[in-house]
Amino acid sequence: MTQPEDFTNGMRRLAAGVSLITTQRDGVRYGLIATAVTSVCAAPPTLLICVNRTASIHEHLIQSGSFCVNVLSANQSSIATRFATPKDRETRFDVGNWTARQTGAPALQGACVSFDCRTSHHMAQGTHTVLFGLIENVWLQDEAAPLTYHGGRFGTLTQIT
Repeated sequence: MTQPEDFTNGMRRLAAGVSLITTQRDGVRYGLIATAVTSVCAAPPTLLICVNRTASIHEHLIQSGSFCVNVLSANQSSIATRFATPKDRETRFDVGNWTARQTGAPALQGACVSFDCRTSHHMAQGTHTVLFGLIENVWLQDEAAPLTYHGGRFGTLTQIT
């Protein structure tokens, strides 16, 4: 059987877009940087996110029943770094401009797109929870190139053919 370290090292070679998953519960905002975001279907519009059950946001995502997937643009690497760093969690939302969308989950102004979702269901898989989100609203914002993650570093797309 494949070892977790081999899997993790292999997945670092898969370039992915960077998303900031946010939710709000009892008036408190929470956020997590993620690359495990996938479209599921267009009818009804649905996507899924995978969140480690040890993440500080995990229980808040489950209890709130909603989340926003903010697809970060290439010029938002400092925001990605801020949310990827455990230090000073309470001040993460001090960077960037935020607005609440239909579900109340925080949407980041200047992201490529924000998907405002209501959780339809969730399931455990190994160390993670897979949450399915029915998309209530799509906020198309910036046509900028997306921020990417590859080899343990944030970057940008240099050429699309």
